[in-house]
Amino acid sequence: MSHSQPPSPSSHHAEPRHVVAATIVLLAGIGIGLTVSGHLTTMAKEVMGTFRVPVSVSSPDTTSSFVPSRLFTLRDLPTHPDAVHSEYFSPELYASAGATPTDRRGELHQDFQALLDLYHKRQRVDDNFTIRVARDDTHELLEVYVLKEDRRRYNNGADVEWPTIDAKRRVHTRRLVDKWEERGVPREEITVKWGRSNQIDEAHERDRPFLAYELRLTNYLGLSLLPTEIGTVETFNQDDLRSHVGARSRYQMMPFILRRSGVHQYSLRTEESSWVEVSEDLHPLLTMEPAFRLLRGYVNAVGHEIPGISAYHTGPGNIYKLYRKFFTQSGAFDTGSTVMDAYMWAITDGFETVSENSTFGPYSRGYVASAYGSLRAIDDRPIDLSNTVRAERVQLEPGETLMLADILRVLDGSTSALNWSMVADRPSTYERFRGLNPHLDLPETDDGELTPSANVRFVSSVDGKAVRFFLPTGGSKALEDAGITALDSRATFRFDDDTYRLPSDEQRTAWDRRYDSLVDDIKRFGFTKENRERLLTIYDAFERLAETNPTHYRQTQLDVIQTHRRIWLSNPWETLSDAATLATGKMRMRPQPPETLDTHPLDDYTRSLDSK
Repeated sequence: MSHSQPPSPSSHHAEPRHVVAATIVLLAGIGIGLTVSGHLTTMAKEVMGTFRVPVSVSSPDTTSSFVPSRLFTLRDLPTHPDAVHSEYFSPELYASAGATPTDRRGELHQDFQALLDLYHKRQRVDDNFTIRVARDDTHELLEVYVLKEDRRRYNNGADVEWPTIDAKRRVHTRRLVDKWEERGVPREEITVKWGRSNQIDEAHERDRPFLAYELRLTNYLGLSLLPTEIGTVETFNQDDLRSHVGARSRYQMMPFILRRSGVHQYSLRTEESSWVEVSEDLHPLLTMEPAFRLLRGYVNAVGHEIPGISAYHTGPGNIYKLYRKFFTQSGAFDTGSTVMDAYMWAITDGFETVSENSTFGPYSRGYVASAYGSLRAIDDRPIDLSNTVRAERVQLEPGETLMLADILRVLDGSTSALNWSMVADRPSTYERFRGLNPHLDLPETDDGELTPSANVRFVSSVDGKAVRFFLPTGGSKALEDAGITALDSRATFRFDDDTYRLPSDEQRTAWDRRYDSLVDDIKRFGFTKENRERLLTIYDAFERLAETNPTHYRQTQLDVIQTHRRIWLSNPWETLSDAATLATGKMRMRPQPPETLDTHPLDDYTRSLDSK
């Protein structure tokens, strides 16, 4: 029996607190051969912008339109997973690929489609008061149970605590499982899914100010739209969530990864010598790019986007383990197999095999399916990006200091055009600054005005950690016009109409194309020592390119390949490489059926061989 492990959400009004734990699921997708590149159709260019890569990391160009001139839906975009991964998400797969529901791959795809449908219902159709009971072996729906009285109260405007609702669903889940077991359904074949559509809607509303940048960044990195739902699946887009193993931010990154990515925690002194704590993991605009760059490195290291997304949650080592078990225990490995075949086997027929003595459990099994279901929950709804946050991420010149009071004084009296975007309706300049900087633990005040305990003294760095904060668009110019020269203009990064512009063809080198080719080769279990040598050679070239031409694109490529290289120099990769070499070698050496030779004269027989 499998059932949903509920996140420990909060109230409808207080916002949910924990992650959705899924159980039975599926995975979907096909890998993409792109690395950090991509070319979109006219529609995508209109929606996402035809961006140029910034001249440097610190000074992106701002010349193109950002918000679309009309509403659009995510389904319109060519980066929707149904378009990028059509051979796995399309119901017409069998006809287009020549597969049938009765062959091995056809059966896996059918199971995959059934699981996709189940998670679509879970994330969009079934609300948080619903329990869906089905048979795992036949996908037969057994019962849909609803907490009708709680739903009625919620619809009438009552405050609802999601943990309380989940506690009630947990009691009913046990009763329903016992009930259907008594009716003859084997307990291990009973699957229970709890609806999450209310929390999914809340999560998407929470993400609205940042969605435009997630859409552009995934496109910039050559990914589908699926990664834009990682925050939904991990935390319902709650930045202050801490997992039991210490993962932080809405994207749930481990502390050592955050530090390696330049996302830090430190303290700043105030006017009255008290301290304000800073936790950069609380700001999506500081964690989004590190999270998605890390994901792109995982995708390249495991061979496809879909198992790469799963690796983001479960770790590349677990993905490598299931690849190895596919070689030896699936009975499905052949010369045409890809890493996606292995992954589909692992989350359908092979799940009991791969989950034994492994941390790849029910939640890992359902991770990508949950992301897909969350995307499908909104992909046909009009998207309005008018509430997108616009801001300038700034730092001070080395050795400079700047008091928050001086910043607010200039911004409050500025005649320059300031765009406070999502926080424009807050009652004071101090409250608007607080809204743009949730990573700064600035106190809320009675009248919304700055107090000595909140008057932070900004510096360039603390113990080697760069101090970063956000101004409204136009804020750095306002400070400059007021004669304040403490800001390091080279470190300013603007989130506006032009952020994450696509790289031009001129910016992509022969080394980038070699990397594309390598990533494409990996999908057919190209975990060979020869391919690792290719990777290391390309890595050296990327280091030189980033040093001589430190654009955002070049630094992004280097960051991605560093993750890829780190994984391919690990012991789990060595073990996989040996297994893949052995498995593919055996496949090539597999004896062919005997051939009956005709009794031709010798010269005729020789000619017959030459013609083959």
